[in-house]
Amino acid sequence: MANNSEYLYYSHIHTQGVAWSLRVNDIFVRDNIDVSYADYSPSIGLNLRTGRNTLSLLFSPITGQDPDTGEYLYALNDGMSIDIALERYQWATQKQERIHPIRIRYSEAEGKFEHLELTAGGEVRVLEQPHLRSNGRMQLSEFDNIIFGGGQTIDGYRLDITFTIDDPIPPFHWEREATALEDTPELRRELRDAYRHIHGLISRNDKEAIFREVEPVWERTAHMLTEEQSARDFIENSSQGLERFQQTRPDGAVLQPLYWGDDPKKDQVEFLDNGRLVRIRPNPILWEHPPAGSERFASFPVVFYKTRNGEWQVADVATGI
Repeated sequence: MANNSEYLYYSHIHTQGVAWSLRVNDIFVRDNIDVSYADYSPSIGLNLRTGRNTLSLLFSPITGQDPDTGEYLYALNDGMSIDIALERYQWATQKQERIHPIRIRYSEAEGKFEHLELTAGGEVRVLEQPHLRSNGRMQLSEFDNIIFGGGQTIDGYRLDITFTIDDPIPPFHWEREATALEDTPELRRELRDAYRHIHGLISRNDKEAIFREVEPVWERTAHMLTEEQSARDFIENSSQGLERFQQTRPDGAVLQPLYWGDDPKKDQVEFLDNGRLVRIRPNPILWEHPPAGSERFASFPVVFYKTRNGEWQVADVATGI
């Protein structure tokens, strides 16, 4: 493990009364559509940079649906609360550093969020550890069109908090090459072509070409999350290995036609990293588990960037739910 990260990093998210999508440095971590209560501790190591980082919770306090339009209704209300902690965990010593930047609940009477000084366990919130710290301040803004995994879109809010990590973390492979993107008909056509390219490699069972496309992502994953020494070791030692990226997988799942409608204008296009990364939701690349018609699917949730030379490349595999 000498060449791998010594640490794992987690966010601990506890919420009541909200659906949400979590991002770190504006890169997707995971979704939650359980409005009543959610308690998740996703890994965030793949999203981090050395130094200053931003955690963003895109959330909607859903109160119901319009019976005529089907649109979701939302409003800040007494039933909602958000509790966020961050953790740095050392593999070898099992030493843990944890900070608790935010614990808030909404008061309708006051018309604002109340900041709670104690954790849910009754302890004083800690904002600074030797290698992990936050000022505990939040920035709240309105946010339109939160896109969830099933393609649902809901308006709501964006809560941002900043935190600092001192550990050396390798840069993203796309950091210098990714260009700013704009939602245009041309971009949507090109994005579909990028998906078609990956889908075509899978349909031709060209597993080595898939490996070359995604190698930088798996290299970072191996370094940050595992003891594997290379992208090759990581993917070959994962479930079904590289063999799962073919038309019929070892578990019998069969590649499906790209999952989207006829009109690219209707694609739910999600921009990440402040507009430099992009994907379509729901994930267009799917395999269906047997028997046919089971409607049990596995997906390949690739995220793309566009280089300065106009080439579309894989930036991420967003495996969060």
